[in-house]
Amino acid sequence: MASSPEMCFTTTNNSEVHFSSPYLEEDGTSQLLSCSQCSVRVHTSWYGVPSESVSSRWKCARCQANAVPEDCCLCSLRGGALHRANNDKWVHVLCAVAVLEARFVNLADRSPVDLSGIPLQRFKLKCFYCKKRMRKGSGCCVQCSHGRCPTSFHATCAQAAGVLMQPDDWPFVVYMTCWRHKGPVNTARNKASMRELEVGQKVICKHKNGRYYRCEVAELTNATFYEVVFDDGSFSDNLFPEDIANRDCVLLGPPAEGDAVQVRWTDGLIYGAKFVTAHTIPMYQVEFEDASQLSAKRDDVYTLDEELPKRVKSRLSVLTLGSSRIFTQQVKRHSKRQRVINSRYREDFIEPVIYRAIME
Repeated sequence: MASSPEMCFTTTNNSEVHFSSPYLEEDGTSQLLSCSQCSVRVHTSWYGVPSESVSSRWKCARCQANAVPEDCCLCSLRGGALHRANNDKWVHVLCAVAVLEARFVNLADRSPVDLSGIPLQRFKLKCFYCKKRMRKGSGCCVQCSHGRCPTSFHATCAQAAGVLMQPDDWPFVVYMTCWRHKGPVNTARNKASMRELEVGQKVICKHKNGRYYRCEVAELTNATFYEVVFDDGSFSDNLFPEDIANRDCVLLGPPAEGDAVQVRWTDGLIYGAKFVTAHTIPMYQVEFEDASQLSAKRDDVYTLDEELPKRVKSRLSVLTLGSSRIFTQQVKRHSKRQRVINSRYREDFIEPVIYRAIME
């Protein structure tokens, strides 16, 4: 069976490290192996098992350590493909891959897993899938990869709900969505169809009015996005430098890691947060027939010869030179979930009772 790309196991840019794709067959597949004690089934490449260790007597790391009662410290589920973490706890390989800040100390062996870089706020997030069954939150959650959706969940809970974790480009490594943005895997958008675009190429992209139109690639650029952790425990990894209200990041550059910042959110309000890091991502400047331009990620741009997702087809418009007025039709935007308001940066004081209601 095919194995996951090696990029999924690191938080380092592929231009800085050589990936050897350990324990893979010549055809790119990875052998399936079963633990002789607990019967957990793993791929040798995914779990880090060298060929000389493959046998009918092979045991997983947890059984070798006689640690059968241990569960995953990131999702609190017992069983599965567990490896030892650097804090004497255990963690699923799946959870370690899904959580951006988790790091595999030994890439080939997939162990130990360094969890020291995970922000404490991640452990405060509530899982959308299991919060109704659990009396109190536990483990460490990730958030939906779709836009600025704040929905959080355990990687294993999302997997059980049918959400697929797909490889993504560095620095985000993997792509997971919540139930609202869950859709079938778009097999047409493989690496071949996601090839680099050229200046002057005709493509399809979403206009500011919410509909999709044909446009032209005007320029290839790079964009910097900031990752922050908000005071309420949620986080965002695609903020623009201009979203930081208390610092001119366009002029001065990003804040220092851990610095307190004030973020102007899409609802126009300002929220307290801590700065985590900055990511630079390739972007495409596209121009529509009404001469307006916008920057888009590669995932948001579609070539004319590829199959479009249903959500794009349903909002696709054919524009002619004589109908540019269609661009003035604004689509009503859905309001984002309100965050906990930082009253230090608002004129209105929030009463404690209202604050608790928002938190609940």
